[in-house]
Amino acid sequence: MLNRDAILRHIPHQGASCLLDAANHWDETQLEATTHLHNDPANPYRVAGRLPPVTGVEMAMQAAALHGALTAHEARQGWLTSIRDVQIHCDRLDNPDWPHLIITVIQKHQAHGGMIYDFTLRTPSARLLMAGTGTVMLPTE
Repeated sequence: MLNRDAILRHIPHQGASCLLDAANHWDETQLEATTHLHNDPANPYRVAGRLPPVTGVEMAMQAAALHGALTAHEARQGWLTSIRDVQIHCDRLDNPDWPHLIITVIQKHQAHGGMIYDFTLRTPSARLLMAGTGTVMLPTE
């Protein structure tokens, strides 16, 4: 398990911009992370006092960045280049009935030039809030 301080050492998202609290499990193809920050009134991604569900894409891609950092054989920073097939099943992410959110990313493809991740966001009771696919491109120097 990695706590927030350890996560901050692995990804470029720092301070309040980092939306992950812990990485509970990971292997070569997937990572599960949690966050409590969706209910934080100071969350910088809030709009008009609410946390829009599309913020889940940022949470998921931060989890993908963490997975890449933990499993890479060399350190390389990537760039999010596309999001596809996003399904949103809630009207907001901040909900006091959800003490934390569970973010799962699964690497579907990896090559020298990038990675493709499927992702889901769920509540502790396993309610699906969001799902989709993100592509990260890496420099090919």
